[in-house]
Amino acid sequence: MINFKNTRLVGHRGARSEVLENTLSGFEHAHRLQPRGLAGIEFDVQLTSDGHLVIFHDETLQRLCGLPSRIDQLNLIEIQRHLQSGHQIITLDKLSQALSTSADRPSVLKSSASQVLSTAQRRAQNNLLGLPNKPSLTETTDLKLPTHALTEFTHIELEIKTHNRTDYPKLIKALKRYLIDSPLAGLPIVLTSFDVQLLAQLQRDRLLTHIPRGLLTRTPELLVTAPNTALQLGCTQIGIYYPLLSQSVIEHCHRYNLPVSAWTVNDIEVIKQLITWQVDVIITDIPSQLL
Repeated sequence: MINFKNTRLVGHRGARSEVLENTLSGFEHAHRLQPRGLAGIEFDVQLTSDGHLVIFHDETLQRLCGLPSRIDQLNLIEIQRHLQSGHQIITLDKLSQALSTSADRPSVLKSSASQVLSTAQRRAQNNLLGLPNKPSLTETTDLKLPTHALTEFTHIELEIKTHNRTDYPKLIKALKRYLIDSPLAGLPIVLTSFDVQLLAQLQRDRLLTHIPRGLLTRTPELLVTAPNTALQLGCTQIGIYYPLLSQSVIEHCHRYNLPVSAWTVNDIEVIKQLITWQVDVIITDIPSQLL
């Protein structure tokens, strides 16, 4: 067991190496680690062609669903025809609904291998016949979370994925719809992004500007100016690809009152070093092994 002192441990995409990433099952798994010291989770959202925010990391469905189709070129119905290891790709509003309506529901139920296979076969047959694929009971139960599953966390990083095709007005509209006056508004969420243009728009927006923001950086060149950029954008933290970190980098960010979030760290010795350097947050795929 590692003594994290004042450093908070956060599960990457839920707990990516332990449960399927960016799913309610993964978030529930992370929640079960909260009493052992897990401070929170990180997860990703991106915009569909019809203006929904799906909780998904990749630009395409290739890695997790075996299809080369891009998320931004598909509508939600098209995306949810496909399962990722038996799990439906969910939207940010489904996460909100799960939090607001599941107080008396059981925790996330895990599908057996036979259930997953049966669901996949049913969907494949329906696709061949041109029939709609409605969620099965197994898939529907994947949309249940205890209401306290995320509220007990002290740190949640919501990374907003963008690309050179991003429709920024549509993205801002979707973020307002999902984050303002919803159960998610009460969570300790930080909106993170590599996209300076998006962060600037969030800063200017009257309804979204109050939500904490974090600038992400992955290259040495951008790291040089990252603290100043983060401050200009009104960010409250900075997320740095961990090989770029040193004690001097962390101390420099702290001089600007910018907490540092290190991503994505799975090496135990590196984690111990980062704790010694007083990094504020460590994002990892393997929280169970560290607590």
